Parts: sequence; structure tokens; C-alpha cells
Amino acid sequence: MGNRTYNKIIIKNEQNANKTVATVMSITFGFFTLIYILNLLGIFVIDILPMSIAYSIGSILLLLPNLLNKVIGTESRALKYIYVCLAALFVLMVISVLTHHVVVIYIFPVAISLIYFSKKLTRISTAITVAVTIGGQFIGLKFGRIDDNFLDMKSFLLYGLLPRTLLLICLSLLLEHVTTRTAALLKEDAENYEQQVRYSRNMVYGFATLVENRDESTGGHIKRTSLYAEILARKLKEKGLYSDIITEDFISYLATVAPLHDIGKIAIPDDVLCKPGKLTDEEFAIMKSHSSIGGEIIRETFTGIADEDYKGMAYEVAHCHHEKWNGKGYPDGIKEDEIPLAARIMAVADVFDAVSQKRCYREALPLEQCFDIISDGIGRDFDPVIAETFLELREKITKIVKAEEFLS
Repeated sequence: MGNRTYNKIIIKNEQNANKTVATVMSITFGFFTLIYILNLLGIFVIDILPMSIAYSIGSILLLLPNLLNKVIGTESRALKYIYVCLAALFVLMVISVLTHHVVVIYIFPVAISLIYFSKKLTRISTAITVAVTIGGQFIGLKFGRIDDNFLDMKSFLLYGLLPRTLLLICLSLLLEHVTTRTAALLKEDAENYEQQVRYSRNMVYGFATLVENRDESTGGHIKRTSLYAEILARKLKEKGLYSDIITEDFISYLATVAPLHDIGKIAIPDDVLCKPGKLTDEEFAIMKSHSSIGGEIIRETFTGIADEDYKGMAYEVAHCHHEKWNGKGYPDGIKEDEIPLAARIMAVADVFDAVSQKRCYREALPLEQCFDIISDGIGRDFDPVIAETFLELREKITKIVKAEEFLS
């Protein structure tokens, strides 16, 4: 429970964290530059040659994340391991050259790993950091970069290396605990969110079924139109169409809110909704009002029970699914890309199901004629790209219709 939402949160956080780490390391480069300049001015007393070597190598390590984010992209899940290793190399280089002047920098890789909320990464970074800390101090000892208080190996081990290593391990364990606790809280929030989503979806289907039950001739209309809309959106995504809009979340939301497209019919009188014959102009005007009524129902009832993207798409589908590509639809008479994409997809699914199923006022049309209606509406009633893609799904759509006929 909650794993899907939790994993989405973690993935999104990793992308943001990759940017944050690059920023943090750039800021560190800025401070490192300031220290280098102050050392050149004689304010610090670190030898110029080792300090220059440390600054040159450190600058590359600290600025590399910005370059990698641009070249590889922040979506890469391998970057967090690369950045921890870069931070560890920076620590190794600084300890080896500057030694006792930079004790606080030892925890740098572990601190970076915290941003990713990963217990595994925190443990890896702890192990790497302990290794480079010990190695860096031995390298510093070999090259004479050692605190004057540690004049022999025994004092170095007992009073230098050991306490620093123990302090590092203790701090790492503390930070790991913080990471674990934060991740647990995130997972709990994700579970609560998914529970709320399930409640919302149950309410959606409850609303839609309530409307559908008023007209027994509609059969599985909400189920079929939802399925048509979902497979159509997925096909568009596979073809790379509307790639800036159609994501997995878009498809998931669309499949969930599609049953609400006719929710406004709950306000239409039975003598109009279930009339077996042709509607009068006055009756048709009443019937058309279901789209604007549906939009208002969504706005009034979804406050506080769904996120804004979900609520927004539900409104678009209910309010705009009768708008036409040429601007001659209702309720607003908008056209082309003015019509929300979710509503344009829903329009094709709704019309096809309406003509392919028996209604109180007519029999179902032959499937070939139903596909012809979609084809004839290209560029007039429907978004050309969406309608043409729907026709490419003819075989799959036919199987759905036939399966429904068999089940009924």
C-alpha cells in the first residue's frame, strides 16, 4: 500500500535533489575559492603549493555536477551515486593535502546522501566516507601534512585518526536515523494519499453509476468510454503525440475521471433523459445543459477531496466533452486547441460508444458505420490527430465492443 505514490515521490525528489546537490557543491566551490584567496593573502597559513593543488582538483570535483545535470539530465537515477563519490573524492583530496584544517568537511558525502531519503545510499556514503577519511589522513601523514600535535604514529592513531573516525561514524549513524525517519513519514503520507485517492475514485464511480442507472439502455457506457479514452491516450503517448501533456499521470487521471463526463445528466428530467423519440428544440436545450451542470457539480463536490490536476481534468471532461473541433459544439463554442486535450479524447470515445450501443431512441448502428462517423468527423467534430489515432485502434475497439455484446 502506498508504494506507487511513494516511489513517485522518491523519483521526483531525486530529480530535484540532483539539482540541489549541484547547487550545494557550487556554493562549496565559492567558499573554497574564498579560502584559497584568503590563503594567498596570508590570512591563512596553508602552504601555497598544496593549497593550489587542492583548489585545482577540488574545483573540478565541485563543478562537475552542474555539467552532468546538463549532459545526462537530472532524471538519471545513477547520478546520486556519482555525486556521493565526487563528494568523497573531494574529501579525500582535502584531507590528504590540508588534513587537520578541515575536520568539518569529513561529513560532506553523508550530508549529500541525506537529500535523497535513501537509507541504502546513506550507508554506502558512510562506508565510502570512513574509507577516504582514514586513507586521506594516512596520505597526509606520509606527505607531512599532519598536525604538529601528532609527532609519532601512536599519537596519530590514538588522538587523531581514531577519534575523528569514531566521530564521523556517530554522526553518520545519526544522519542515517534522520533519513530513515523521514522516509518512513513520507511512506505513511503516501499511504494516506492513496487511501484518499481510492475514496475519491469510489465516489466517482458512485456518481457515474447513479446517473447511468437512470437510463437502463446505456448499459456499460461509463466502463467502455473509460477504456476507450485510456487506450486512446496511451496510443497517443506511444506515438509521441502531445508528449508535453500526456504522461502516465495524465492517462491514469483520464481513466479515472472519464466516468464523470455525463455526471450533469443527474439534473436532467426523466421525461427528457429517457424520451424514446426525437427531442424538441426546448428539450434538446435542456439536455445540452448537462455539460455545464456537470462542470459545476465537479467544482462544488471535489473541493478538498482531490488534488488540483485531478479536479481540473474531471471538470474539463464533464464540461467540454461536447465541444467540437470547428467551434460548433457546446456549452462554450470553443474550438481546436482551446478545447482541453482530455475533453478532445473523451469526445471521440463518447461519440463512438453512443452510436455503437442501443439507446432508448434508436438501435445500435453497425460498427463499420460507427467508425465512418468518427472518420467523417475528422477536422470538423474531432481533433484530427486524435480521431485518426482512434481509427488505428479499430481492431482493439471492435474486440471491446464484441466482448461487451457477449457479456450482455
